[in-house]
Amino acid sequence: MVTKNKKIKPGLYVVSTPIGNLEDISKRSINILSKSDYVLCEDTRVTVKLLNYLNIKKRLVSFHAFNESKKADEIIEDLKNNKILSLVSDAGTPTLSDPGQLIIKRCHEYNIEVIPIPGPSAIISAISVSGFNDNFLFCGFLPKKNKEIEKYLTKLKLIEASLVFFFPARDLEKNSKYFMSFFSDSKFFIAREMTKMHETYIRDEIINLKKYIKGNEKGEVTFIIQNSITKDQENIDLEKEIDLLKDKMSSKDIAEYLSKKLEINKKSIYQKIISLNE
Repeated sequence: MVTKNKKIKPGLYVVSTPIGNLEDISKRSINILSKSDYVLCEDTRVTVKLLNYLNIKKRLVSFHAFNESKKADEIIEDLKNNKILSLVSDAGTPTLSDPGQLIIKRCHEYNIEVIPIPGPSAIISAISVSGFNDNFLFCGFLPKKNKEIEKYLTKLKLIEASLVFFFPARDLEKNSKYFMSFFSDSKFFIAREMTKMHETYIRDEIINLKKYIKGNEKGEVTFIIQNSITKDQENIDLEKEIDLLKDKMSSKDIAEYLSKKLEINKKSIYQKIISLNE
């Protein structure tokens, strides 16, 4: 499957690989991988399967978030000595929520060539079939702590764009409460296990998100929210926000939570809750 091509110049090649279906590998990606002195990969166990499929035998060097800094100097030296190196992630286009940014920055500092080899991307693939605005913002993975998630989504809520997230499908239930709370008037799109045997695509109103959790807990999800900002951002449906939380939190906690989220006086929110309960 190795293709012949013109002589390849030294440098670091950022090579896109399939996000699922191995037939999506490009001829140019195959050629670069076959001519590389070695391949930097997120997980050697994943990359070796791809190279075996392509009948390419290359030295694989584990390169991830935990050893990126430690190995950077050695890699830079090899590149200075006119080596041809490939950087790949487990799937798709490298450095997007994957390791690699540090070594690329170092390459630029030393005027070492960094060449992209375009190909599959879960972000672009999902956007292309979502039917949402192509003005999008890649938001990556949500923070791990609840307060950090709320702070992050509070900022994103003010951005009029299609917001693209990555997360394991098993986190869909946990994340749904945040998405439903912060983007209650929006539409969502789920692209799960793209290009694989059990690929799934779902598009609906965010208020209906919970009904799609069961049966979609496995694999990886690219999740898109079509976030629209009204001209009067202050025109918030406070009753709806309160209604979403009334069975989950006390009145005091709702007031405190919505005060931070919506940047509204906590006392006025509490008075609104009381009036709705009367």
